[in-house]
Amino acid sequence: NYCVPLADAGNEFLILAPKPFGGVANAPTHKNIEIIWLPSFPLPSYKDYLVAYLFPPSAKKKLNAFYPEVIHIHTPFFVAKQGLEYAQKKRIPAIGTFHTLLTEFLEYLPLPMKELKKSPVMEKLTWKYLQHFYRKCTILTTPTPAIAMELESHGFKRVHVLTNGIDYELFSCVKAKKSKDKKTKLVFHGRISFEKRLDVVLEALSLLTEKFPQLELHIIGNGPAENSLKSLAHELEISKKVRFVGPMPSGSAALASEVRSKDFLVTASPMETQGLNVLEAMAAGLLVIGANARAIPIAIGKNERGLLFEPGNAQDCARQIEKAIKNPALCKKLTTAAKKYSKQFDKKLVAKKLLELYESVAANR
Repeated sequence: NYCVPLADAGNEFLILAPKPFGGVANAPTHKNIEIIWLPSFPLPSYKDYLVAYLFPPSAKKKLNAFYPEVIHIHTPFFVAKQGLEYAQKKRIPAIGTFHTLLTEFLEYLPLPMKELKKSPVMEKLTWKYLQHFYRKCTILTTPTPAIAMELESHGFKRVHVLTNGIDYELFSCVKAKKSKDKKTKLVFHGRISFEKRLDVVLEALSLLTEKFPQLELHIIGNGPAENSLKSLAHELEISKKVRFVGPMPSGSAALASEVRSKDFLVTASPMETQGLNVLEAMAAGLLVIGANARAIPIAIGKNERGLLFEPGNAQDCARQIEKAIKNPALCKKLTTAAKKYSKQFDKKLVAKKLLELYESVAANR
């Protein structure tokens, strides 16, 4: 998202990342960007999440030759840990970015007992580990003030809010896929994992099908919860109204066109640290109906740029969908405000702020 515009300005990047299986998609190609693909393995319970486990001597040799002024770490494990140790040894400033609330991610880790994954002890130990890891960083970034406050409440220091970015121009301008039917189409795009709580959206849809027979839900993406959701759709007798579109490249014209062809984005996730799909839908002119939890109400406001429902409450989710269907004038007002709001998250603007942060920590080296 950010490397290419910064590389265009003459900045150089060396990226070390886990090598995807089945080839590399959407990797930036630029004379000022070099990528080292590291050996990786998928988590057994979450095969879309790749873990780079090895930092081979050849990669370290290239890193030494590159001689970075700043090291930016995006996970608190394995190779990132070695990158942080390298930064400390070479006295190079290290920026950590807190993307995911790992306490909500424990169910995917290969731990022996299901009860252990959800225990208060395990949650406490996870926070202790994260504190131990990130305190070694020069600065810690996270995308929203709400998550920054949550981190600070757990004792994290030097937390800086730096939003993630979207391709605003693409989502706001791409031509939508044409459709001649008169159906009302809900959409979700992103990782299809259990913490996204798409089961709530399916239950809300089942409550509305009799009143709104033309209502459909389109789910774009893939992930470990997909089969479970298909089974639930069958149990709720709404299989014909739920379309599993499959994955589309993040930030692609195909994805933007698919999203723009829908009416409302519905997200029930209670653990978003930002929710880029929310901002992309706003840029595309869709009304967002989202769970009133963590980062989503920051984007939506107090029902100023979308509609909120109580987290985990399918009945309330259904009420907000019905409200949107019955009030096109309200939808227009909210989507106009939402599109204006989402413009500040354009990736070019975010890249500029990121460069300012890099320059700031490098100057104080």
